[in-house]
Amino acid sequence: MLFFSVILRPARAASGSPARRPSRPARRSASWHSGCAQLTLVEHALCPLDPSVSLQANAVFETRYYFTDRSRNRRQATARLGALDGLSAHDEFYLWGLLALAFSQREPRPEFLATPYYCLRKLGVITPGKSGGREFDIFRSALRRLAGVRYQNDRFYDPVRGEHRQVAFGFLNYSLPLDRDSSRAWRFAWDPIFFEFARATGGTLGFDLALYRQLDAASRRLYLFLKKVFWRSDTAGPLDLRHLAVDVLGFPAHAEISCAVCHRDCRRRPQPDAGRGQCV
Repeated sequence: MLFFSVILRPARAASGSPARRPSRPARRSASWHSGCAQLTLVEHALCPLDPSVSLQANAVFETRYYFTDRSRNRRQATARLGALDGLSAHDEFYLWGLLALAFSQREPRPEFLATPYYCLRKLGVITPGKSGGREFDIFRSALRRLAGVRYQNDRFYDPVRGEHRQVAFGFLNYSLPLDRDSSRAWRFAWDPIFFEFARATGGTLGFDLALYRQLDAASRRLYLFLKKVFWRSDTAGPLDLRHLAVDVLGFPAHAEISCAVCHRDCRRRPQPDAGRGQCV
C-alpha cells in the first residue's frame, strides 16, 4: 500500500500571517547551485519508479497529464518515452543539473564542453580534492541512458510559440573519451528542440538542487510538481491522488493508495534511495 502524507500549507512569516509569494522574476541564467527543470516535463513521470521495470532495455513508458487550454477547458495530454538502455528516476538529477550548468554559462549554447570532475563538483556530488571514481561511473551510466531517450507528446506546450503542439525530441547527445582516466573534456550536445523549449522565457522551473538531491526519487518529482503548482498560484486545487501517484510520481497503476493530509510543518526530509546503485 502506498501511503501519502500531503503537505499543502504555505510558509508563514514571523508574524503568523502567510508569507508573501515573490513576484515572478524574468527568465535569467541559472546559478551553479540551482537546478533547471523543463516545465511541461515536471507534469508527469519520465519512467516508472521501480528500477526493475524502468531499467529494462528498449523500455517504453506512457503516461498522461491534464492542462487547461485557452478556452479554459480541461484537456488531457499523452506522453510517450522510449529508452534504449532503460531510464532510472535518479537520472533526472543529472538531466536537470546539467541543464542548469548549460544555462549558467555566459552565453548558453546547445553544445558545451566540461570535465566530469567539473560537472560533479558543481552539482555537489563530489567535493574539491576528491577523485570520485564511483561517482564518475554512475554519471557516465546516467548519460548513456539519457542519450538513449526519445520523447513524444501529443499536446506539449511550446513556450516559444505559445501553443500546444505535437512534439518529438531527445534530451542530449555526448562524446566521451574511452580512457576513464583521461583528463580531456566531455562533449555534451542538447537536442535543439528540447533546448529551445527549456531556454525560452517561461520554459523552465528553477529549484534548489541541494535540497532536491536529499530527497528520494518520488519526493523529488513531488517537490518539482508542487513547486510548479505554487509558482503559479498561492493555492492548489483538488488533487486526484491516483493520477498524482501513478502519472506524476511513477508508482505502478495497480498500487493501493491511502492518503492523510497533514496540517503541520514538515521537519524531516526523506533520505535518498539506495536502489540499484543509482542514488546521487
